[in-house]
Amino acid sequence: MKGANVIIRSEERKQHEAYVLQSFGVKGRGTPEQREAAEVIAARTREVVKEGGR
Repeated sequence: MKGANVIIRSEERKQHEAYVLQSFGVKGRGTPEQREAAEVIAARTREVVKEGGR
């Protein structure tokens, strides 16, 4: 039996990704590709902030 690849995001993470989408002018949820790009950008931003803004 294969397990589903489900990612459960925190509310804070969802809000950050929505903010990234809006900052690029995306209205609503955007396309799957836009949402994926926002997820990557938001994750990388969190990494940089966590490391002290290098």
